Amino acid sequence: MKCFLSMCMKGIRPGFACALLLAATPPAHAEWDLSLYAGASHTPRSDVTMVIGSASGPADHTFHDVKWDPSAEFGMRGGYWFGWYGLGLDAFRFDADIPSQNVNVTIQGATVPATLQAIDVAVTAVSLDLIRLRYRAFASEARPNGLLQPYLTAGPTFFRTAMTNRGNGELTTRIATDTTMGYKLGAGLSWQILPSTALFAEYRYTRFRSEPTLQGAITGQNVPVRFELDTQHLVAGISVSF
Repeated sequence: MKCFLSMCMKGIRPGFACALLLAATPPAHAEWDLSLYAGASHTPRSDVTMVIGSASGPADHTFHDVKWDPSAEFGMRGGYWFGWYGLGLDAFRFDADIPSQNVNVTIQGATVPATLQAIDVAVTAVSLDLIRLRYRAFASEARPNGLLQPYLTAGPTFFRTAMTNRGNGELTTRIATDTTMGYKLGAGLSWQILPSTALFAEYRYTRFRSEPTLQGAITGQNVPVRFELDTQHLVAGISVSF
């Protein structure tokens, strides 16, 4: 590097030498990072449709305003920062179980009260954080990336849903799975407690549609269960950069 600087200062092919120097120099504050976190998720009420066919035609059961249980959540994220912009891969796990509840159900245009029994819904997700933006506040020689880092993340997310019927007698307890794509948005604040270690808290929002297929207990008929999860997450954890 000293040789390149000397060439630039002495005028010996300065453009070529300096261009090589810049190309060979990594971006300022570029770094890998690895995070572990845990928290909680909450999914607001939404409709759930069991797609059922009959001799007379479709007889879908649409359960309205279904409640989803809150859940613990945990995950791991790794990525690379090119200064203020970065990329990441985020894997996390949460549940959105359906508890036993009384709801209205619509069947062939008629809406009546009904009891929906418990169904477990486990979600495993992998997000490609194609957008990671951060602001390095209160930067110093000891903390070149800043003491505080507000940040934003966004990207497409693959969701694998595993659904298990627990109390609906007309359905078996065979596990049904579905893999689909949705997205994740996040915003957080990182506090650099050591030069290479930070604590962070983050709010995130995920959305996806899923249609795992359960099975009729008597008929053996496939029963796709169609729903959409708009889930809010609060997580906190520790991040190490290297």
